[in-house]
Amino acid sequence: MELKKLDVPTSSITEVKKSPMDVFAQARKAGTGVYVFNREKIAGVMLTKEQYEELLEELTELRDKQHQPVERELPVPEELEELAAALRSAIAKGAVVSVRHLDERMVAMGFITKKTGFGGVTELLRELNETGKIIYQLRRRENNKIIYAEITAEMEELPRGTDKLLIRKVNLIER
Repeated sequence: MELKKLDVPTSSITEVKKSPMDVFAQARKAGTGVYVFNREKIAGVMLTKEQYEELLEELTELRDKQHQPVERELPVPEELEELAAALRSAIAKGAVVSVRHLDERMVAMGFITKKTGFGGVTELLRELNETGKIIYQLRRRENNKIIYAEITAEMEELPRGTDKLLIRKVNLIER
């Protein structure tokens, strides 16, 4: 049996204990992490601060892309037309609704609630403030695809303590 050689820099726990800065220099020079072995098993990977921050940034970008639904320019599929019509009548474009009421309507139509705790809408408002939209996932799958309702809205300029939304757009998206 032939042993495979790693094409990445390696070090031992002993070397790390003796001179961790040398291992960081090795990672910097190679432009990649250094695998650290302890008794012939990989114990971890050492990265420079810059390499670690770059990985975190890349991970954040990938997660953001994953959670942003892609709008289709195609018409709503036939099997979703009934749901789309119900969604349009329950949440009319230009309507002003409370966040709680919006969530209750979405749940009544088969979408997963976004409320947390005892009716809390904090996460809904955070999502709306960060992205300008609230995305709900349909509880059931249609033809092995996950269905999302993407509601574009904005907070109404009302007295403090109110949570009214102005609905701008409602899209159905399937993945």
